[in-house]
Amino acid sequence: MEQVETLLRLSDSLEKHTIAVRRMIHQKPELAFEEYKTAGLVMQELRRMGIPYEESPVEPGIVAVIDSGKPGKLLMLRADMDALPIEETAQVSFRSLNKGVMHACGHDVHTANLLAVGEILNGMKEFWSGRVKLVFQPAEERGGGGRQMIEAGLMEELPDACMALHVTSDQRGKFYVGVGPVTAFSDRCEIVVHGKAAHSSEPQEGVDAVYIAASIIVALNTLVPKNLSPMEHSTLNMGMISGGAALNVITDRVEMHGMMRNAEAQTRSVMMEKIRSLSEGIASAMGGSCEVKFEEGYAAVYNDKTLAKRVIATIKENEEALYKGLPTGEPYPEIVTGDLLRLASEDFGFFSQKVPSCYIMMGTGEGAPVHNPEFKVDETYIKLASRTMAAVAIDYLKD
Repeated sequence: MEQVETLLRLSDSLEKHTIAVRRMIHQKPELAFEEYKTAGLVMQELRRMGIPYEESPVEPGIVAVIDSGKPGKLLMLRADMDALPIEETAQVSFRSLNKGVMHACGHDVHTANLLAVGEILNGMKEFWSGRVKLVFQPAEERGGGGRQMIEAGLMEELPDACMALHVTSDQRGKFYVGVGPVTAFSDRCEIVVHGKAAHSSEPQEGVDAVYIAASIIVALNTLVPKNLSPMEHSTLNMGMISGGAALNVITDRVEMHGMMRNAEAQTRSVMMEKIRSLSEGIASAMGGSCEVKFEEGYAAVYNDKTLAKRVIATIKENEEALYKGLPTGEPYPEIVTGDLLRLASEDFGFFSQKVPSCYIMMGTGEGAPVHNPEFKVDETYIKLASRTMAAVAIDYLKD
């Protein structure tokens, strides 16, 4: 009872300040790897709380550690800081002051929320053991800042678990905690077809790279249904093609660019091998050649089954306290669980591929979807995010 009362008291006392911090970040959004003012505000807040921090080798990331002073596990909590190249049209008093840049995916909320969670945990050390590492990460949207921070040593000391919370444009206060894959591996594919140039009046003298490319694209569209089980999740889209310089010339070079998404690492490997062998085989059979290159993108977010079930149980067991004082009354919104796979990408996947992780999604108002210039958040529910993330962290670190 004392733990719950302390959590509610701290979350209530921090509510106005957390919203104010969120609005400051929202008004001055910054794109990937440019979040210096946001990071400066984060450092200012951490100094105010007395929480030690370090600037990441991957600028402008910030890493802070809260030590309970008692032996125990290490839990990593992550928030992303970057905005999107979108001109805001949402009618709010704190609209973006940076033309063409907007927090249209809630990262302003994530950053302000993690600061609030840090302050709550720092004020409740008597209720948990071990350490909490707060990670304020740049460049989730475009650049894979999470991957770069890990490569720079963020996980030299492996945490026992990682967690992150993302707001959505869904029912206010509704939680989504998937079990298993939550997002997909996303990888770019480049296929360069080489033929032989000739005048269109003498096609027998050339090897038509356009014709080869067209044949490859048609064949690639059969890869997923013919090579993977219907129960597996995979997509392949060739979204760009370019080649040729004149109408009367047999083209000798065509470039194709596409995106491949897979829920599992195994299907990802199968698809890469099939794309390569099929493309090279078709090009060779038609008298040409081709080069196939993959640029690995984001890793799939995988919610560890044991950890996800524990998070779900903690939310359910504390529903009355978590929703106290919020417009959402009983019956409380259901927690959506199970298979919640979306073939979108999210660079928290780099964390979840390393250690047991849980990615929590929470509705903050039905309206325009994320990545939309009209995206808005019902700030009343930021307090619910803070309470929930602090509660699941304390529950995990009590053992």
